[in-house]
Amino acid sequence: MKWLVPWHSIADAPDQLTAMARELRRELSPGHPLYGLSVRTLGRRQDCDDVLFAIEDGTGRVAVVHLTWTHSPPERSPWPSTVVYPSFEGWVTEGMRSDHDDFHSESPQ
Repeated sequence: MKWLVPWHSIADAPDQLTAMARELRRELSPGHPLYGLSVRTLGRRQDCDDVLFAIEDGTGRVAVVHLTWTHSPPERSPWPSTVVYPSFEGWVTEGMRSDHDDFHSESPQ
């Protein structure tokens, strides 16, 4: 799969994979849509604190989470802000493609 800027895989960075998952668990509180769910880190944006997680519940869903890094756990709902997509493919066409287009339209020429 080809990742489009500003997104990139962090599969080859085990320290980042672990750090992102740990931070997500630290920030979640009861009532958040990902609270209590097992997730796996897939990638992140280079220009902000958005991270892509696979929701490991057999549904194939993925979630883009904007981590806050506030160091005052846990966050209060609706933080960290989260967008859940029905599938990785859905995120590629609706999320990553849109982020890519927006990133390039905002870049100076």
